Amino acid sequence: MELETLSQTIRKHSLTQRAVLGVYVACFAVGAFNHGRDFLSYGARPYNWAPALLEAFWSALLFLDLATIGLLLLGKLRVGLALAVAIMISDVAANSYGFFVLGIPGFKVALPLQAAFLGFVLGSAPFLWPNRETA
Repeated sequence: MELETLSQTIRKHSLTQRAVLGVYVACFAVGAFNHGRDFLSYGARPYNWAPALLEAFWSALLFLDLATIGLLLLGKLRVGLALAVAIMISDVAANSYGFFVLGIPGFKVALPLQAAFLGFVLGSAPFLWPNRETA
């Protein structure tokens, strides 16, 4: 089976679908950039001040965000969209815990933006989900 080129994958989708997928890629790229910056600024354990599960999750987001971008760009929509939904639900839940329970002030601005993107992902994913013939 031959791998499709990125341009072949992109041409399969309508302009609206491409725009929505572009928002996904851009937002996950911002997340990956922020987590990558944290690694560069603070070293191998940039969130070592957080509880262990949150530290592990936030550290994994760099790789999960990049994987989501790659899957979406390669046309692996089912797994890419499923990963996007799972990441955003768990990220908003983890960051809500960090803000409301742990009192981490850095989420005051980020959390509403992430929650809005979660709503966008949950609202748009069903319309992007490919049928069996195109999956």
